[in-house]
Amino acid sequence: MRKLLFAVVAVLIITPFSGGQGATIDISEQLTLNHCIKLALEQSPSMRMAALDLKTAEFDVADARSNYWPQINASGQYRFSEDIDFGWERQNYDASLNASYTLWDHGRREAGLAQARLNEQVVQSDYENSRQSLIFGVTEAYYALLEAEKLIDVNDKLLEISKGNVEKVTAFQEAGRSIPADVAAARVQQANDELAIINAQNNLELARARLASLMGLDPGTPIGVVDEDAALVSPDADRIFTLPVLLMQEVSLEDSLAEAMEKRPELARLRIRLASLEWSLKLARLDRWPVITAEYGYNVQLDDYLRDRDNFKEYRDWSAMARVSFPIFDGGVSKRREQSAEIALEQMKESMIERERSIKLEVQQAYLNLERAKKSLEIAKEQVTDATESLNVTLGRYEQTMVIFLEVLSAQSRYAQALTNQIRAFYDLKITQRALEKAVGTLKVED
Repeated sequence: MRKLLFAVVAVLIITPFSGGQGATIDISEQLTLNHCIKLALEQSPSMRMAALDLKTAEFDVADARSNYWPQINASGQYRFSEDIDFGWERQNYDASLNASYTLWDHGRREAGLAQARLNEQVVQSDYENSRQSLIFGVTEAYYALLEAEKLIDVNDKLLEISKGNVEKVTAFQEAGRSIPADVAAARVQQANDELAIINAQNNLELARARLASLMGLDPGTPIGVVDEDAALVSPDADRIFTLPVLLMQEVSLEDSLAEAMEKRPELARLRIRLASLEWSLKLARLDRWPVITAEYGYNVQLDDYLRDRDNFKEYRDWSAMARVSFPIFDGGVSKRREQSAEIALEQMKESMIERERSIKLEVQQAYLNLERAKKSLEIAKEQVTDATESLNVTLGRYEQTMVIFLEVLSAQSRYAQALTNQIRAFYDLKITQRALEKAVGTLKVED
């Protein structure tokens, strides 16, 4: 029993995200949105691979920088043959130590290092883009899970009403105030509400599995989330999901567009790629000009020096070399390489223009969706108020035999749709707010 309990606790305790302090998250507790996002950033395979890409890019920069340092090598060999007997005589082995340093290479090392650094920035932009995409995906799944939970609450409330209607219509039939068809209709509605609960529970489990998967957990992990706005959406006995207007900072479309042009990771990536292609063009042009290189080398015959350390000068030598090469004819290869670099540069400029256009469209669409979501929530609130009053009045009139039962069912259907619309409008507003932040390029984990 103790082993089983320990295994359960071990499954429920997740230790990956800590902010550098070794903190743990107990997923048996209710998780906030920030908990879900931070856990996803630590657990997600895509983010781990992106982090490894960053590390590889750092290695490439270090490799490019190492070209500015001397290259030192030691070598040794042992030999015997038909003419050289096996043994440890002088002719059997030799060893050497040599060092070389490139004094000047016509700017090739500079270009290589610059391109490596730019590539590192490209990978950083890709990492930030992946990070924001994951944050938005987790946010969508988090609110989808909360929405599924609230819809179950709605369906429970509607089933409660339907059961009450069945009891009421049955009593009316026994009293001769209702017909058997009304009882049948009431039972059909109750059955529909029971089926709706089953579907809602299925949607809830699917939403839970999707969120767990995005967080890097097994889809079957029994996670639970807490709604930070629970006070706004919890029903009580007197009022059902009465939501106040969400307080959010007003932003203009013009400001959003300007900020997106500055902060979108994809645009930053294209700008960096453009700078890298400019270096490629510079290197391609160097191939068509005289190339000047200067090198210095220093060598030591270690085996001879170790035998006779008093005569070090006799076993060392150095050399300096300057080389100038003139490309006279290469079949047009260097010219075509330069032309290809120019074409790639122009293509990148066109890609930037196209990407800027698509980002502006994305920002505008996200902005309009947010404005639509705000208005939809206001309308949904009014619909709930009107539908609640209509249902109450219709039920009262039915008890006084002033309306037929079909009107009660119609009012109940409008009431159910109004509650559903309000919940969806509420979480749609939360998601569209984050969608605009993602479109602008400012989506991040809140402190």
